[in-house]
Amino acid sequence: MRFGNIRLQDFRNIGFAELDLDSPRTFLLGPNGQGKSNLLEALGLVTALRSFRTQDLSALPRKGAVEYTAVYTIADERQGVVELEVRGGNGGRTVRLDGEAVNRLADYIGRFPVVPLSSGDLQLLRGSPTERRRFLDLTLSAADRGYYEALRRYHRGVAERNRLLKRGGTIAELAAFEAEMAPAAARIAKRRKESLSELGARVKQTYEALADREEGPELSFKPDVTEPDEEAFRLLWERSRERDGILGSTRHGPHRDDFELRLSVGGAREYGSDGQQRALCVALRLAQARYFQSALGQAPVLLADDVLGELDPRRRAGFWKACPADWQIVASGTARPEGEVDWAVWKVKEGAFER
Repeated sequence: MRFGNIRLQDFRNIGFAELDLDSPRTFLLGPNGQGKSNLLEALGLVTALRSFRTQDLSALPRKGAVEYTAVYTIADERQGVVELEVRGGNGGRTVRLDGEAVNRLADYIGRFPVVPLSSGDLQLLRGSPTERRRFLDLTLSAADRGYYEALRRYHRGVAERNRLLKRGGTIAELAAFEAEMAPAAARIAKRRKESLSELGARVKQTYEALADREEGPELSFKPDVTEPDEEAFRLLWERSRERDGILGSTRHGPHRDDFELRLSVGGAREYGSDGQQRALCVALRLAQARYFQSALGQAPVLLADDVLGELDPRRRAGFWKACPADWQIVASGTARPEGEVDWAVWKVKEGAFER
């Protein structure tokens, strides 16, 4: 896919902007705090209608505005050229695709694969398991509607089981919810294991292009339940009822899974240098992009938010080598990028964009 055009109104610090993005390589140039990341954030909404910078969607409308509007022209390998409109604010969010309302996220997620790279990606390595599960769930949900539906059923089931635990639900009530949760939990666990094996192979391939020597990169899955079939989950929750009841929460299941980025010397969070950690996070994002391309059958768009300046020259060169020519890239920075890439440059100042 490729972005052809974007129109923004009242998004973050952007009052109004319209950008032609038809070039395969677009660069947003300007000092920090002018709106470069805000434009990339708006582009990133199209994959799952969520921001890669915040979970608080109420922060997206410009100060004093009721809502924001984002209108995109997108060239899609499967659907041709389409127009997508997203409006969001305190009153909720509306989405229209070629004028038709999109009412279910399940019918939308994954149509437009966009992968952001930013300094915040270090939280995928240094942050909590919640950050890594969110990354994994978005990746799999965009590529597999069945996974997305299983995830929704499972999280609804956990919320209901927790509610029953807190109010002292009966054994029969708990057993009924656990029986409904178990198939969803088994599907989630199976797909996570399979996908992390595939993503791990792609991370290894990409990281080797970024590094100057063999450093043994890998993804290590750390499931909360090691034998994740339906019966194993059901029996585990049955045995845990008394203890879970005391705590008022479900202590075991896929909502406690994690994965780890490792190097040959050990866990990258503990033993990796700053440069190695940043390169691993870039490799993970590029692996996600390749996963999208394989699963969805169309090239993703990369959004590089001032992240390449944090890599040394060797790794920057490796990054460009790892990006296929058919991927559209929209990048940002405070200085023009080096190298032979032919960039279409937009200058950014106080939320305004000009060529």
